[in-house]
Formats: sequence, C-alpha cells, structure tokens
Amino acid sequence: MKIFLSVFLLFLFSPLFLSGSTTPDPIKGVLIVQLKPGGSPSSLSDTGIFSGRQQIDLQWEKSLSTINNIHLFHFDPNIDPQTVVAAVGRHRSVLAVQPDYILEERDEPNDPYYADQWDLERIGVANAWNITTGGVTARGDTIVVAITDSGFNTRHKDIRDNVWYNKEEIPGDGIDNDQNGYIDDDQGWNFKENTNRHPADSHGQRVAGIIGARGNNNFGTAGINWEIKLMLLTSLRISDLISAYDYMIDQRKRYNQSGGMEGAFVVATNLSLGLSRTFCSEQPVWGSMYDKLGEVGILAGVAAANEDYNIEAFGDMPPSCTSDFIIAVTNTTRSDQKYDRSAYGSTSVDLGAPGEGTITIDLYDDFSTFGGNSAAAPHITGAIALLYSLPCEYLAVDALSQPAETALAVKRALLEGVDPLQSLQDITLTGGRLNIYNSLRLLSDGCSTSIGELALLKLYPNPTSGQVTIEMQTPDFEDYELIVSNVLGQIVYRETFSPLRLDPKKKSIDLSYLAAGVYVVSLVKGNQLVSEPLVVR
Repeated sequence: MKIFLSVFLLFLFSPLFLSGSTTPDPIKGVLIVQLKPGGSPSSLSDTGIFSGRQQIDLQWEKSLSTINNIHLFHFDPNIDPQTVVAAVGRHRSVLAVQPDYILEERDEPNDPYYADQWDLERIGVANAWNITTGGVTARGDTIVVAITDSGFNTRHKDIRDNVWYNKEEIPGDGIDNDQNGYIDDDQGWNFKENTNRHPADSHGQRVAGIIGARGNNNFGTAGINWEIKLMLLTSLRISDLISAYDYMIDQRKRYNQSGGMEGAFVVATNLSLGLSRTFCSEQPVWGSMYDKLGEVGILAGVAAANEDYNIEAFGDMPPSCTSDFIIAVTNTTRSDQKYDRSAYGSTSVDLGAPGEGTITIDLYDDFSTFGGNSAAAPHITGAIALLYSLPCEYLAVDALSQPAETALAVKRALLEGVDPLQSLQDITLTGGRLNIYNSLRLLSDGCSTSIGELALLKLYPNPTSGQVTIEMQTPDFEDYELIVSNVLGQIVYRETFSPLRLDPKKKSIDLSYLAAGVYVVSLVKGNQLVSEPLVVR
C-alpha cells in the first residue's frame, strides 16, 4: 500500500525543507530499468535509444536485482530525466523504468530529556512479554528483521549481540562463500558504498534500537524484541533500496527452500525512509518489490511522510502502493493524538504507532529521544517480529510451508488488534493505534484451532454480487480443491489450496464475472465432498 523520498537528508538540512510541499527532484543522469525475463542490459547500452531525433546513450553500471532483472544505467545528465524515461519505456525489452532518487529520513529533532519508554507501555508490550519476548519461533527458527537505513554502529552495547551475522560467510577471506554475489557480507551489506562495513549514522541506529535493543541485560533500553537478529543494510538511494530488497528476498528464499539449513528467516523489513508527494505509479520498479517480498514471507513496515497532508490526494512512497504486504504507519503522540506533522490516508495508512519522544539507543553506547514517522515505523516492524515468536507450532510450520499466507495472517492480527483512537478515525484504514498484546491474543486464538469433519461452515455474503468468503473445517492441512459449478454441473471456478493451520480457515474469491443465478460451492479431497448453494445476483 505505499512509499516516500526527497533530495535532502534531515541530518543535513532543516526539517522545514523536508516537510515542504515541493516534489523531490531525481538524481541527474541515472536510470533504474527492469527488463523483461531474458532481457539483457546490452539491448539498451549497445543500441541507440531515440527521443525524436535525439540519440540517448545509456551506459550500464550494475545489476540491482538479479532475481528480477533490474539494472542501473547512466546517461548524459544534461538530458531531462523524464525524456529518457519515456524513450526507454518504449523499448521492447523494458518492463518498467524510473529515475533514481535519494531517500529521505523520516525523523525529526525532539526534546532530548525524555527518560522513559512510554511508547512500549502504550502499545501493550509489557503484557505481551508475559507471552513472548521474541527471538525464535515455536520450532526454533531464529527470527530476523532487515533494516534498510542510512547507517549503524554494530558495536553499541545494546544491539551488538542482536546483530545478524551471515554464518555462511567466512569473514575476511575475500571469497563469496555463500555465492550470493557479495564478498564477506558477514554483517549485512552497505549498498551505498558497496562494502561490508556500515557508516555510523544515528538515524538507522535509533530505528534498530526500537526494534531490537537487547532486553533484560541491565543496560540502556529494551527493544520490542529482547533477542532478535537485525540484518543491517545501508541504503541511501532507491537503487540501493532495490538491491537491499533483492538481498533479503534471496536470504528468505534460501531459508524457505532449504527448510532452514541456508539463508535467513527474514519476516519483516523496516523502511523509515521514503519519497514524499510521489505516487507508486511513478515508481513502478520500486513499487513492484513489495509483492516480491511478500511472496517469500516478508512484511514491510513503512513510514508515512512527516507532513500533514492526505496521501490519497498528493502521494507518498511507499504508502501509496497497494501491495498487501505493506503496513504503513502514521505517528501518534503520548496523548494518543495524531502528530500534527504526519501524513495520513484512509486507505494508504493502516494504523498509528508512537513516534514523538521515543527513547532509543544512539551511536556510542548512549541514548536519545527520537521522533517522526521514522520512530513510528519500527514499532510496527518490531511487532511483526514479536508475533512470529508466539509459542504456536501451527504458526511456525505455516511460516515455512505457506510464507505469504502466514505473513498476511500476521498482518491481519496487527490491524484487527488496534486500540481505536478518535484522532485516527476516517484518516487511517483501521482508525486505531498499535496494540501488540491484543494482536498476540488474536493470533494465539488461531493456535487453539481444532480439526474436524470436512464441512463448509459459512458462505457470505449470500446472495453475492462479487466477492464471497468461504469458512470451512477440515480434518487436516493437506491439499483441497475448492470448486464452484453452475446448476448444469459445469465448473466455473477451481482452485487447489492447503488450509492454514491458523484460524480462521477461510478463503475469499471473486465471482463478479459470473452471470446471475444459483451455483454450488464444493470442497473436495479424494472421495470426500461437501457442498453448499450460492446465489449470485
């Protein structure tokens, strides 16, 4: 559902500039291109690209995503970027094209003397910690959160034990041991400078502390997850971000396919950066990455813009993207009000979370307050990770066998568990603020599911004019066929699926293409069959 960026960084320039109403400018002479499957960068760099009579010479710089065939090209910076985008977009080998931008940090300076973590109390973390403090799933998978940000200090006493280390790499041997395209990526990767070491930057450091500062260690603050692995990925531009997403997708895909023997169990990624006043349709390559993250089981917690405007009207990246695997957040205050310099949207922003006056770690074993939507987003991302640590065998098994569906079940629990707030009504999807304890309880209820005789429990709405939801009971979690047929017995819809181990066992399907009439919905496995009538208007 969303996203955002700008030419200036908050740590360099006044927040007044970042909260301005101007559209950010692209980086001159740089282009991000996604080629069709099988397409080669040489098809663009070795042949002329023309805009009218003007020839545009493209020079390939590097691959941003081998999985998705995305590349970075250079061209004459004196040529208007939109002219190049239009010309390259017409090439037969091109799937999508966009300019590159510098990502914008979404924090704001705040009172440095807040000394308590009021934010954790507000979102129910103390009660949630009576159920789980994070770290591993019920089957022992080490939970990983990927953070894409402007830099980190991995030696800080409150996160050093929670930093993710790539166990398949031998540090310093100069060899790409795991053959993922990165040499000695033992602590994530710095995509900004193409190195395995990160620049020290307080913005990324503070984000990491909210998600996973070490808990119960008699030092500093406690993150939402006491024990978690933080995959640190330094990114400054959109092109860096695309490569970072490709990196974590590869790690999670390896984990899924190997049953946990390779890769990393990345369940969430945090983006406290973005591009304001920009719609997802203007960033097609970047925007397409969120469904790809979701396919392997990664949810994205993203920050809305630090400016009081309606995203539906003026755009924001990534919140304006419609991917189901994005959870976009706006910033709430200690008094449970939407912060007055925070963007909103009744469909593009899912919920609120604490931001202003959040205390977290800083660079050198010290601590400071943090604010803006940069602080709100890691509360959501940290919550995703904590929910995966619920002591529920069903959840842990489904996370590997059905990663995308399980990610959506976790998202559903987060959105349904909010505390309603008047200040968020009609300007966010849920109208509420994050409550992790409520969400853990909702997810836990699904773990007590009982299996039983094959049955279709409920079809609704019935009659329907489009989408219908089917609730069912099954004796196991193996493959079933869902079939819709007309009164003549002709099949008009057929799907094979495996029920999630988490409640509710239900599926929603779109039947808007059917003519009005009476149909039969059937659930089939082998010689077992149950059916119920459905009326389509």
